[in-house]
Amino acid sequence: MIADRPTIHPSPTPAWSGNEIAIFGGPSEDELTLAGSYQTVGEVLANHYFQIRQDDGLVLPILYNYRHSLELALKWLIRMAARCALRDGYQGEENLSAARVEERLRRLGHNLKELAERLDLYMKLLMRFGPENELDADSLDLLRKLYAEDEWGDAFRYAMIGRPPNAIKVRPLTEVREFYTEVNELHRLVL
Repeated sequence: MIADRPTIHPSPTPAWSGNEIAIFGGPSEDELTLAGSYQTVGEVLANHYFQIRQDDGLVLPILYNYRHSLELALKWLIRMAARCALRDGYQGEENLSAARVEERLRRLGHNLKELAERLDLYMKLLMRFGPENELDADSLDLLRKLYAEDEWGDAFRYAMIGRPPNAIKVRPLTEVREFYTEVNELHRLVL
């Protein structure tokens, strides 16, 4: 027997027999639905971290789930803002066709800063709400901060990014951060 072998815990037994199955996919699944689910996972992990067991190995998965939730929500909101602007009669220079919006979203990928800026631009095109319609400064600042820490959606998922021989360690130095404050800021933004 290996002394340092970790104990493997089986999945918990479902409280009700109906919980043995899961239903996902279908016509009601979209980015906003998934965004809410990733936010819930981030919240569940954060609650576990703060209330049950402060395991610093959970910090990055918590941040990743909140970050991914924000990315999916931004993409859904961009699509919705473009459709609403067209519905409201927008005929400006910006091409808001569904195909062009999807092309832009693919190009922007996981870039929270550019996604937030795109949403902000599209919100300003919504005639019904006036030209002052935009993302609030605190939300934009938090999205830019998150972008600075994880530009392309891989820094919270991996220890090393890039391809050898140019791969770099994402966090070469140990950090001590106000994680509770960070999580609460992210949670407020996602809600």
